[in-house]
Amino acid sequence: MEQDKQREKEADKRLFRQVMTIAGVVIFASCCIILFYFCVKRYEGLGEGWDKFIGVWQPIIIGFILAFLMNPFMEFFERNLLPFFLKHSKSEKKARKTCRMLSSLIALLIIVGITALTFVAIIPELYSTIQFLVTNLGDQIDGVLDWANEITRGRYEKAILGAKGSAADQAIDAALDMAKEYIDISTKEGISLIASSVIGVGKFFIDILIGIIVSVYVLCSKETFKAQTKKIIYSLLKTEHANTLMEINRKASEVFYGFIIGKLIDSLIIGLICYVCMLIFKMPYPMLVSIIIGVTNIIPVFGPYIGAVPTVIIIFLTEPMQGIYFLIFVIILQQIDGNIIGPKILGDSTGLSSFWVVVAIVVGGGLFGLPGMLVGVPTMALIYYLCGRFTKHLLRKKNLPEETREYVDLDSIRVSDRTLISHDAEYHNKKRVRLLRKNKQEEQPVENKK
Repeated sequence: MEQDKQREKEADKRLFRQVMTIAGVVIFASCCIILFYFCVKRYEGLGEGWDKFIGVWQPIIIGFILAFLMNPFMEFFERNLLPFFLKHSKSEKKARKTCRMLSSLIALLIIVGITALTFVAIIPELYSTIQFLVTNLGDQIDGVLDWANEITRGRYEKAILGAKGSAADQAIDAALDMAKEYIDISTKEGISLIASSVIGVGKFFIDILIGIIVSVYVLCSKETFKAQTKKIIYSLLKTEHANTLMEINRKASEVFYGFIIGKLIDSLIIGLICYVCMLIFKMPYPMLVSIIIGVTNIIPVFGPYIGAVPTVIIIFLTEPMQGIYFLIFVIILQQIDGNIIGPKILGDSTGLSSFWVVVAIVVGGGLFGLPGMLVGVPTMALIYYLCGRFTKHLLRKKNLPEETREYVDLDSIRVSDRTLISHDAEYHNKKRVRLLRKNKQEEQPVENKK
């Protein structure tokens, strides 16, 4: 028994050293990244260098993102097609290679198909909607003012009728003045801006094309890349530290895949539900509005509100009452998503409370914009997991309970035997001491008389 306890203590000490080493590396790396980020933001030369670096690596980054999204589809088709290829091929290696390539191409077609269908559905309707709103903006605003006058039963008729006709003109003039202030096509700066924008768009499409090719190569050789990464890790670190790092890597993969893929599926379902309900209630612009709601729903907590603002305005300008009904519908839909659909799909993939989710979104969005808002939640979940594991190890070392619920009513811990004393126990103990002191004080006069 004593030898077992001794071995357990030594194992705990080794684990503590490993976790401390990994935690130190993570904290040091995080500080370096944050310091580098603020240096880039502050100094123009570093900012230009960073933009150049990201521009060079952009196709590779796009390829890894596409591979990340394609991997679940690829694994599904490979799992179902591999028995067929193994059965009809003489070489197992060739069968696996062919099956992997075919599965990767099918996954790529699915991702590209979904993206293309989304753009084909949204761009024509977005163009027609913007054209209609711009062409009929005056009539739209006048219709809203007439509706407001009708709702208020003519109490503010003079002010409302006075705003008709002028509100739209003022809005259009303000927008044109703002555009002229920042963009003047007649100047060299304006021409340069247009030319650089066209070149930038062309380069982005080329980067996407290269990224597609990279994603297929990544998926076809992902086992090789994993093996090479593990080889480097075990060559640079001690075996115990490398094992701990591999365990953290598995946890990170579980958290990121569980959250991001689950969130994408959840947003797709929300978009479909919104589209069907808008068709049922005959609301305007069902395709455009549903895609906006589905895409913005990817951002946790704040996404639904970000998507609700423009969609409610678009519908409200066309049919004011329908805009109000749609606002109520979006609130109900988000409640259903947050309490029923989201938990069913995501489960407890992050293990974070609502407070830490908000902190992750605010900090991630403040540092890295929209990608930071999406990736911030699983990143915070991983940090939370590491802190929890480190805390449990320290508590185990001190022979204290590891469960959080044990500390809810904690008032103090008795040093002699490590017993947890709750608020109620402490309160009753103090009350008993006060009663004993009171009884002693009452007995003292009697003893003095004797």
